[in-house]
Amino acid sequence: MLLNRAPSHSPSGSSSGSSSGSSSGWSLSRAFPRLAVALLLAALPVMEIQLGPVASAQVFEDGYSAVDVTEGDPKPRQVRTPPANTRVGRKRYAENQEAQPETGRDAAVKYMSPRQPANSSGGSVDHYLQIAFGWSVNDQSFKWGQPDNQTNVGRWNLGISYRMGEWVNSMDLLMRVEATRFAMAEGGITKFSFMPLITFPDASSRFPLYFGAGIGLGIFGNQFGGESSLALDYQVLAGARFFNLWGSAGLFVEGGVKNHIHVLSDGQYNGTFVSTGTLFTF
Repeated sequence: MLLNRAPSHSPSGSSSGSSSGSSSGWSLSRAFPRLAVALLLAALPVMEIQLGPVASAQVFEDGYSAVDVTEGDPKPRQVRTPPANTRVGRKRYAENQEAQPETGRDAAVKYMSPRQPANSSGGSVDHYLQIAFGWSVNDQSFKWGQPDNQTNVGRWNLGISYRMGEWVNSMDLLMRVEATRFAMAEGGITKFSFMPLITFPDASSRFPLYFGAGIGLGIFGNQFGGESSLALDYQVLAGARFFNLWGSAGLFVEGGVKNHIHVLSDGQYNGTFVSTGTLFTF
C-alpha cells in the first residue's frame, strides 16, 4: 500500500512530518496480515471447508447400524441395506444353516425308509389285513382227472391277505393264503395256496383303486391218483378298497384271473374270480 504525504513549507515541519508519516505507514503494513488471517478464519464455517474424513451412519429396521467413513469426500455415500431375511453374526449364520434342506447319505436313508402317515380317521395303514370270500365266474381245467377237459369246476374260495411292507410312494407287499374248493367229475378237490402279492399304488396314498399280481405255491389237500400234489399258482387282479368306514374296519371288492399249473403232471386250471370282504388297518 502506498501512502502519499502532503508537502510541508517549513523546514522544521518537514522533519517532524516525515517522521510521523513513516511511523503511520509502518503500523498499517504490520496490521494488515493479521487482519487478513482473522477474516479467513472467520469465513471457514461459512465456506464449509472440511479438513478431515467424512462419516455417515444409518440404522436398519432390525436394530443393526452401519457407519461409512470416506476420506476427503464431503458427500455422504448411501449404505446398502441388507435384505430382510439376511442374518448377521455367528448365531444367526447357524440359524440359516439349520434352515437349509438336508442332503447326503443320511437324508437319502431317511427318504427311503417306510413312511408312517398320520391317520385322523383311526388306525394306521402301515399294515392291514383282508378277509375275503370269493367264487369262480368262468373256469376250465385241462388234463386233470377224467374227462381230461372240464368246465365250471371251481366253487368257492376263502383267503387272508396281510400287508407286510411297502416300497415308499409306489407299491405294497402282501402275503396271501387261500383255500379253494373244486368240484371235479371224479370228486371234490381242495387246494391251499401261499402267495406273495404286489399291489400298487401303495395303500398309504389312500387311492381307492389298486392293481396287483403274484405267484406262489399251491398244495393239494387231496388229489387224484397219478396227479401232482404241488402246483404253481399265479394271479392278476384289480380291486377297490375303502379304509376305516367303521373305525379301523373297511370293505374291498376284487376280481381277476386265478390260474395254476401242476408241477409234477400235465394238469392245468384257468379261471376268473370275484371276491369281497372286510379290511382292517392297524
